[in-house]
Amino acid sequence: MIMANKIISGKNKILEWETMGHMLAVGLAFFLPISTAMTSVLITLLLLVWILGPNLKKKKQILFHHPLSGWIFPIVILTLVGVIYSIGDNESIRHSLRDGLRLGLIPILIYFYQSKKISKIALWAFSAAMVLTLFLAFLKIYANFPIGLKYTTGGVFKSHIKTSYFMAMAAFFLATQLKTLSLRHRLVTVFVIVLMIYYLFFMNEGRIGYITFVLCSLLLAWQWYRLKGILLMSFLAVVMLMGAYFTSSVFSARMNLLVQDMDFYHQGGRLLESSLGSRIQFAHASGELVAQKPIIGWGTGSFGPAYAKLFEDQNTLLTDNPHNEYLRMSVELGLLGLIFLLGLFYQQWRLSMQLPKDIRGFCQGMLLTFMLGCLLNSWLKDFTEGYFYCLMTAICFASMPIQTQKVLVKATLH
Repeated sequence: MIMANKIISGKNKILEWETMGHMLAVGLAFFLPISTAMTSVLITLLLLVWILGPNLKKKKQILFHHPLSGWIFPIVILTLVGVIYSIGDNESIRHSLRDGLRLGLIPILIYFYQSKKISKIALWAFSAAMVLTLFLAFLKIYANFPIGLKYTTGGVFKSHIKTSYFMAMAAFFLATQLKTLSLRHRLVTVFVIVLMIYYLFFMNEGRIGYITFVLCSLLLAWQWYRLKGILLMSFLAVVMLMGAYFTSSVFSARMNLLVQDMDFYHQGGRLLESSLGSRIQFAHASGELVAQKPIIGWGTGSFGPAYAKLFEDQNTLLTDNPHNEYLRMSVELGLLGLIFLLGLFYQQWRLSMQLPKDIRGFCQGMLLTFMLGCLLNSWLKDFTEGYFYCLMTAICFASMPIQTQKVLVKATLH
């Protein structure tokens, strides 16, 4: 009897730890697009629960044998080694080290999202946060509600770039779930998606949101109706973009700014006035830096000092961020680091083919748009986008089987 009570007590304690971890995991998905402070707190608490909680064997299995671990930890190790030979200052090294180590959280987060139910609730929690953002953005713009005043147009909790991307991803997730909902819930969800699309093109100036929406729409059309879907969605996308250009002052202004940026760049000497032009300049300079140290790069946190060294005694725009994750990785950790990063993305795409249909579409869209976003911004360097990638990767790939033993194949002679 005493032994039975101990067993029951032990199971209850395990259940308490699991429940706590699941609540924090769902909370992280909700607060990530809303609050930097709450994100930091929840990540810290999840780490503590992971360290102090039970199921050590399961945690070690995920940490060392999950299909993504073999690509994540080489990047983490290379980031640590890069500190040794870096030419960066202490602050730059510390920040870049933190950004690189963040990827190591993915196997830890995977532990908390193994339950399909918890993973799905977390995605709905993220979408709920964006619905809240949407509601407050309408109040801010159309009712002069005093919120998010430090952000332009429809930004509430985060900048227009972050908010536009997250809003597009939330709309995409809701769209992927339409077939699983009842008719009444489907109609409500469609209405919310329409409001999100309106927000993207009429209330937010983040160009990454426009690109993400179009890419995800084409992907969804392919997933549902293959070639016919792609052709139809391509036509609808062109009509929608043309309509937005002639009816939305926000969208048309952002498109016109692209042309202006190119003009500034070609005029030369006006890089401070050109977002696109400065990115082109950063790309050219990054290529030169990679050519000088192609294998292991200039070291963790070295981009700013290396860039300044390249343009020493020249009157040009200096930066510590090329606004391109692939370039940043190549400069700091060399082509070796870039290979590991691309290998991680490839492994995710390969594994996504094995995911259940109800989550596969969203996970592939998340991966494709994040890879595209890394061409336009150094997203693994950014706090919110970096944690978003870790969070969504953990949610999407938590259900992957973990092989801990080698399979022995016996041949039979006939």
